[in-house]
Amino acid sequence: MPPDNATAFQYFSAAVASLAQPSGSQVAPAPSPAAAPAPSPGAFLTRGPWIAGALYLVVPSGPLLAVPEEELDGDDDPPVWYAITRGRYVGVTMNNGLAVNAATGISAGLQRRYKTQALALAAFNEMLRFGLVAVVA
Repeated sequence: MPPDNATAFQYFSAAVASLAQPSGSQVAPAPSPAAAPAPSPGAFLTRGPWIAGALYLVVPSGPLLAVPEEELDGDDDPPVWYAITRGRYVGVTMNNGLAVNAATGISAGLQRRYKTQALALAAFNEMLRFGLVAVVA
């Protein structure tokens, strides 16, 4: 994974500083990259926490949990949710493009639109409980 902007700037600054040093002097090594931040919702994940808004490249080992309403965009229109239960990736998302892409071209690919997060989660978790959620390559 490429370094983030702050880490790249640190490397660049260290390289510029080493050029300014007279020859023969010691330069401190560049700092090691910081640990990657936790993935945000919308990222493709291969492990928990199992939350709505994230998309998974593996079948979750437990039910998906709701995203708190205060973390959602403050848009005037109520959000629409999509449960993706069979596709290139699975999960519950508000992004129609990701939902369509997940299932298009997949044999028996399945994604469905719901009016609320609770309905989408209930549908996804019920399919998960019956072993009907699948990631198809």
